[in-house]
Amino acid sequence: MPQHQHSTSRSNSRRRQRRFVARTSVLSPLSTFLFLLLFLAADVSVQGSLRRPAYTEDERQAEYIKRGHKFPFPHYVPDTEGWKRLMDQRFTQVQALTDAQMKWDGWIQTISSAVTVPNFTEYGWGLSQAPQSLTDDLRQAVFDGLPAAREEGEINVIGGPNRPLFIDRPDLTHRALQELKPILEAWSGMELIPSIAYGFRLYRNESSLWMHIDRTQTHVISCIYHIASSDDSDPWPIVIEDYDGNTQAAVLQPGDILLYESAKNFHGRPTVFYGSWYTSLFVHFFPKEGWSRENHDLDSHYAIPPTWADVVPNVTFPKLEVVGTSMREPACPFSWCNLQASKHVEGPGEYGTVLTTNGKKYRLKLEKKGVIDEL
Repeated sequence: MPQHQHSTSRSNSRRRQRRFVARTSVLSPLSTFLFLLLFLAADVSVQGSLRRPAYTEDERQAEYIKRGHKFPFPHYVPDTEGWKRLMDQRFTQVQALTDAQMKWDGWIQTISSAVTVPNFTEYGWGLSQAPQSLTDDLRQAVFDGLPAAREEGEINVIGGPNRPLFIDRPDLTHRALQELKPILEAWSGMELIPSIAYGFRLYRNESSLWMHIDRTQTHVISCIYHIASSDDSDPWPIVIEDYDGNTQAAVLQPGDILLYESAKNFHGRPTVFYGSWYTSLFVHFFPKEGWSRENHDLDSHYAIPPTWADVVPNVTFPKLEVVGTSMREPACPFSWCNLQASKHVEGPGEYGTVLTTNGKKYRLKLEKKGVIDEL
């Protein structure tokens, strides 16, 4: 889900900007102006545009060549027919963008999804269920906390007239990290390091959550944990793209968890929510082995082709808009065209098993990390 980290301090931001200005002196005046404009616009919270490190465009292009990148990319990760079809479409849409900031952000998100972030599971998502005792305690905390719920700050990937409410229970979010960790380790087949469990967020009437991916450095193997909703709430599906190129729409019941590779698979709730409130917990991990030794954000930056700013007309696919860390297709219902052909999945999930694309169901081996026989 949306990436829940605070922006860097103003003093750090100013130091980066001064360093960047000094280093851009080798560029032409026009290049310096355009690149600095993009950098300053991007140096904000991750709930806005994606931040840009301090390098010059010449340095970035040199690294592009050094790493052997080529565009169009010779293959995607994973290299399946459906994923290729989906990513080819998105690159076409991004190339047609005329706004420089939208275009830069679109390149980063699409490259992360298509190429630089590896996949760890067959389809990138699955439906399961959390331990019942944990769900019971979290539900009680939500109902107890409703009268004093605070209003959350503005988040530009959330649409609607009402900002979400928020209930702070760090004791329970920490517990959720610990109790859900074995499930996500079994699903992904590797040891994980907890990053954050963010919640409880209560979406309110007429909210929507636009399609996006999460932080590549820390939000890699994740789950959306549905806890409760008001009695007047309509079903509100999570929409996610899988590695076959399908768009899945999963309706969760209280206690269900949607497992997903959140830095790679575009996901959101683009349909409009109707009801008083709907609450979830967002739980994020990253791989223990070697992941933090690399800068995965930079990997995506360096893979952007030197011709990234060129505008290539798109006459085949719907027009794309990039808003901060999210994407929309405003010409289609709910601003996401593939939603019309989405495949629907409904909870409740089953503890210890994962339901995924094409109805495949797997049993998790929770005492040892890994998925065993298909059911």
